[in-house]
Amino acid sequence: MKDFVIIGGGHNGLVCACYLAKAGKKVTILERRSIVGGAAVTEEFYPGFRNSVASYTVSLLNPKIIEDLNLREHGLEIKLRPQANFFPLSNSESLSFHKNILGTQAEIARFSEKDAATLPDFYAMLETVADILREELLRSPPNVGGGFVDLVRAGGFGLRAKKLSMSSRRDALDLFTKSASSVLDAWFENDHVKAAFAFDSIVGNYAAPSTPGSAYVLLHHVFGEANGEKGAWGHAMGGMGAITQAMRKEAERLGVIVQMRKSKKFW
Repeated sequence: MKDFVIIGGGHNGLVCACYLAKAGKKVTILERRSIVGGAAVTEEFYPGFRNSVASYTVSLLNPKIIEDLNLREHGLEIKLRPQANFFPLSNSESLSFHKNILGTQAEIARFSEKDAATLPDFYAMLETVADILREELLRSPPNVGGGFVDLVRAGGFGLRAKKLSMSSRRDALDLFTKSASSVLDAWFENDHVKAAFAFDSIVGNYAAPSTPGSAYVLLHHVFGEANGEKGAWGHAMGGMGAITQAMRKEAERLGVIVQMRKSKKFW
C-alpha cells in the first residue's frame, strides 16, 4: 500500500484525502496553519465575533461530495439566499435580483421593459449551457495529445455536445470565448442591468468585463446548486469553516492523519 502526503489542508486537499482514504490508502495532511480549510474558514475577527474570512457563499460544492463525505451528518447545514444580489445605484435608487424571476423582472422593468421581457430567455440560455458543464464536472477531461483513452473521452464529449441545437452551440462558444460586456450588450440595453450582470463576471476573476473570456464567469455563477436547487446559492450555518470542519471530521473518521501547526514554529 502506498502512503500519500497532501501538502495543504484546504477544501481541495481534504476532499482528495477523503477519497484516497475511502480507496484504502494511508493519507497524511500537512497544514501550515493551526486550522484546516484554506480559503473556506470561519475565524474570530473581534472578540466574540466570527465570520467567513475569504470564500463566503456556497453553490459550487458538488452534491456528490456532500453525500460521499457525509457532510450533513457531520453538521453541515446550508440556508439558501432569499435574494441573489442588491445593487445600490444612488441614495434613492437600487436594483435587486430576487430568487423569483418575476420579482427580478419587476425590478428590471423599472429601467427597461424590453430587458425585463428578455430576462427569461437569457436565463434559459445560461441554463442550457450550464447543463453541459454539470454533465462534465465529474468526468476527467481529455488531454491534448493523449492516448486512446483521451481520444475516447474527447469523442464522448463531442457526442454529448452534438445534442445541442446550433444556436445553443453558438451560445456556448460565445460564453467560453467572448467578454462579458459583448455578451451582455447583445442581450440587454440598459446600463444598470448590464452592470448588475457584469458584477458576476468579475467576482474572483481579476479581470474587467471587457476582457475576452470573462463571459464564462457569468456561466460559472449558475452551473452550481445548493440544497438540490440548480443555480442556487446559499450560506453555510457557522460560516464557510463549517464545510471544511465537516470534511476534517470525515477525513479523520476514515483514518486520515491531519497534522497542523500548533505554534508559529512547529507542527
